[in-house]
Amino acid sequence: NAREKARGAKAIGTTGRGIGPAYKDKVARRGLRVGDLFDKETFAEKLKEVMEYHNFQLVNYYKVEAVDYQKVLDDVMAVADILTSMVVDVSDLLDQARQRGDFVMFEGAQGTLLDIDHGTYPYVTSSNTTAGGVATGSGLGPRYVDYVLGILKAYSTRV
Repeated sequence: NAREKARGAKAIGTTGRGIGPAYKDKVARRGLRVGDLFDKETFAEKLKEVMEYHNFQLVNYYKVEAVDYQKVLDDVMAVADILTSMVVDVSDLLDQARQRGDFVMFEGAQGTLLDIDHGTYPYVTSSNTTAGGVATGSGLGPRYVDYVLGILKAYSTRV
């Protein structure tokens, strides 16, 4: 939210949930992944690096207080075992379901005009919101998407 607040009247309007910054870290190859929690020491080091990067920006560019590394680490470690117990290879599970002939339904949010590649840039979300996002988000090949149903409203709204 610090960046949006700093933009003032030029703010693009976001949900404030951190999706954009998370995608930014992913593309920059500094993002944390749930699989990193399997090695807690390495996770702690990666978290420290990411937080140093972001805290530098928060303090020096946006003039807000830094986020406390130890508190974030403690909060994450409190749920790390729960999270890692749920980690599975979703692409493999989906492929197994496909091979069995199971029906799998994907649900997306937001509309085409908010898609990072096809939307009204820069007033977009950071992800792919079109049907193509099913393949990139799930790991299931696009040739296995048999049916797409689009739903729309009669009028346009934005966040």
